[in-house]
Amino acid sequence: MIKPLPSHRSLVILLCAGMLLVGCANQSEQNRNAPPPQKTAAASENSVDEANLRSQANRGDLDSQFQLASLYFVGKPHKDLKQAEYWWKLAADKGHAMAAVSLAYLYTGRDNPDFNNPQLMLKYLNQSAAGGNPMAQHILGNLYLKGAQGVPRDPIQAKALFQSACQQRYAASCEALNKAP
Repeated sequence: MIKPLPSHRSLVILLCAGMLLVGCANQSEQNRNAPPPQKTAAASENSVDEANLRSQANRGDLDSQFQLASLYFVGKPHKDLKQAEYWWKLAADKGHAMAAVSLAYLYTGRDNPDFNNPQLMLKYLNQSAAGGNPMAQHILGNLYLKGAQGVPRDPIQAKALFQSACQQRYAASCEALNKAP
């Protein structure tokens, strides 16, 4: 049996479909051979900055360790609380007061309950306050004022901590002193 020739309309549809398939195949091949998309200038600059920061942190620079931990905490390049904890702990254990108060916050477990550790929270909060950090002094003052988080109620100690923070122009502590009896 002899098959009839396709009609003119069928032939046009077959040709169009063939051209479409060839075009798609060509496009796919071009995409495979295309270079990867370029990072934006800002993203490229940020990765260079992060690499420099990591290099300084690895050499023991406390401020770089603190900053790198803070980047991990806020999610740049990506949120990683274990990395934040690691770098803050390195800096805090060598006396960096802001790293210690940041670590104390991490150990409240507010961002992730897996990090809740009241003993370490108080350790690093006290360390930071003793290092002169007015934020830590204010937070610790509030804990003494209320008798919270395992800290005994001690209004005299609270007032002393608020006074120290206020002398460093920590406004919330100055307000707390004004409200104190």
